[in-house]
Amino acid sequence: MLELKRHHDFQLFLSPHVGKLALTNPPSFNWPQPNCADQYRVELDHLDSHLNWRWESVSSPLQINEVLGKGNYRWRITDSNNQRSDWMTFSIDSSVPDYLPPNANELFDLCRDKSQFLMYFDEDISTIKNASTADHKKFKETAKLAVDPTTISYPDHYRRGHEAGKRTAITNVREWIDRDLITLTLLYKIWGEADHGQQAVELLLALAQWSPEGPATLVRPLTWGDEVGLSLSRNLFLAYHWLSPLMTDPEKGFIRPMLVRIGYQLEERMAQDELHQFPGHSHTSRLPGYLGIAALALHKEFDRDVCERWLNYALMIYRGILPFYGGRDGSWAEGPFYSSSYSKWHHPFFLAVERLSDFSFYEHPFYKNYTQFAMDFVATEQSIHPFGDGFWCKRESVEWPGFFAQNPLRIYAERFGDINAYQSSAALESQISCYSLHLLDVIPTIKQIPYREKAELALENAKEAVTENTDIGRFYDYGGFGIAKRQGLSLSYRASQFGNSSHRHADQGNIALMDNGVGVLTPTGSYGYCFGSSHHKDWTRTTLAHNLPLINGGGQILDDEVAKARLISEQQDDGWYFAQLDLSDAYLDTKSFIRSLFLIKGKGIVIVDNIELVSVQSVQWRLHSQVTAQQNGNIIELKTGDDKCEHQVYQCALLNESTIKPQICLGYDEKIPYSGGIESDAIQDVSHFIWELPANKSHTIVAGCLSDLTGISVKESHSVCLEVGSECFTLVGNKLDCVR
Repeated sequence: MLELKRHHDFQLFLSPHVGKLALTNPPSFNWPQPNCADQYRVELDHLDSHLNWRWESVSSPLQINEVLGKGNYRWRITDSNNQRSDWMTFSIDSSVPDYLPPNANELFDLCRDKSQFLMYFDEDISTIKNASTADHKKFKETAKLAVDPTTISYPDHYRRGHEAGKRTAITNVREWIDRDLITLTLLYKIWGEADHGQQAVELLLALAQWSPEGPATLVRPLTWGDEVGLSLSRNLFLAYHWLSPLMTDPEKGFIRPMLVRIGYQLEERMAQDELHQFPGHSHTSRLPGYLGIAALALHKEFDRDVCERWLNYALMIYRGILPFYGGRDGSWAEGPFYSSSYSKWHHPFFLAVERLSDFSFYEHPFYKNYTQFAMDFVATEQSIHPFGDGFWCKRESVEWPGFFAQNPLRIYAERFGDINAYQSSAALESQISCYSLHLLDVIPTIKQIPYREKAELALENAKEAVTENTDIGRFYDYGGFGIAKRQGLSLSYRASQFGNSSHRHADQGNIALMDNGVGVLTPTGSYGYCFGSSHHKDWTRTTLAHNLPLINGGGQILDDEVAKARLISEQQDDGWYFAQLDLSDAYLDTKSFIRSLFLIKGKGIVIVDNIELVSVQSVQWRLHSQVTAQQNGNIIELKTGDDKCEHQVYQCALLNESTIKPQICLGYDEKIPYSGGIESDAIQDVSHFIWELPANKSHTIVAGCLSDLTGISVKESHSVCLEVGSECFTLVGNKLDCVR
């Protein structure tokens, strides 16, 4: 029997998913391979007819060039040793989108009679200009920040004693290239402002003097990082194409070799990381869209066969490999902060292909459903946005300007959202005075304008703000995030099929409790106050920083695909929400770890942990908060707000371990450097609460963080009784019963 098992947390999943609807039609047949060079036989049967297909000597992904008929299918693969997998079933119905993009040569042919064909045709400009009046004003303000091209300098953090300049180099290129170059270029491209266009040309020519090697390379080992190369590859091809009417042939001839070298680097980097098999490489997964734009921009001026290879690779990746961290339900496994940017890197490529061919990558279920996830986790006005790296960052960030996207709903809300999404997107847009980092989705393409007009009309017809029902409870299965809201209280949690690696932390089962956007219980930590600090490695990424226990002094497994969790069950009613999670695989030496979460409207949460260990071990149970904390015996009181405004007090206690006194620790031990430090968005005034439980093989912890601890009792049998108004809830083992 051939076992199709992932060998790394970055490796792709088996797809189409067994027993599920295909994501697209035709599906991309993906399977984890021990070696990318291995070849297989693939068999596909249509169970509702006599149709069948066979392919010999193929590797993942297998992408066929015909739309399949509706119905039920099965498929299996056989390796070179004649070991067969089980038959795997999937189905296709009318809800599955046709998803057969044009190939590279077809796209090149569509460019044949056009001199400008990336996102905007010449005949589009008048309409786009009329639709972008408000955007124009902000671009003009942003242009005031533009650097003098004669003052930019090549990154020097490769030099001895200048290593700390890596952080400065990232800031510089995101300002000079992502912000300034694109702002000036778009002011010329859309509004015909030749003075700004010439300023952009001068900046582009100055950047073309840089070596694309060393600190600007995209190719491993990346001794000096890759963010400089990422900004160059993200923007230079578009700027070159859009500014070409202003440049002489010698000027274009000077810039072009750098672009060609960057194109080859993009290809080499994705080959190094075997992206088609390991799409979880975070930075590498940005590159296919850049390579696609590179191929389109250069195909009339450089080796067409090479450009065809580049473009077909990009089309293959987006047809069925990416989004890897984004799934059918619109969730993003790396968390809200990273989703806000990683849902944007591909926009220029998608919009360019859509403008040329009428095929739209946005028909993939992830892109169609991202708006809801973003409304729940990303576009909210909260003190933090759990989970994953960057959860502490602000939308108007001093730490990573623009990376927490100023408007993560842009494009998505207008296409796929409702009136609430339109209003949220418009509100976010209204807060922007100058653009940061993500400027390539601001000006609508001719295909985007009808969606924008539809949203604007809906907003005009809404006489007053539409109030969304704030009482929700849902779980995003793909990314593994749950959220419940009741009367201003919000509970979010993580239980993911993705392990604890990349930008994810050792935090399966972690929770955050927000009271009207203020963090009552939250994860803690940040990247730290100097680049690559131990604070991020030794605190933020580890279980220490999160609302989870340590077992025998150790936290959850890091950097391993086995550290998974899952939602067991979910129940809810008007006044409460209940979820139960299985965290057993996330810890070593654990037979079973079941966490139950109970959000009570107007009161707070109760957490019940049932832990079975392989041997007698101690448990350190931990919570964290960013609000004022005060100890009162065995109870910790948390107060939102301050003496100048209305506040709410929450009481935290172990309800079944009344003799154990908690310990409160404040802040962090991290030393802040006198020089070379970075500004951080993270809140420093945090508190950590620790309960030390005696060694045992079985541990049951019942904890409450509630506005009132009365009405809650814990019986000796470890059943938990919760009295909420006229309702009484009893949790026995893994079952919740409600008696009215």
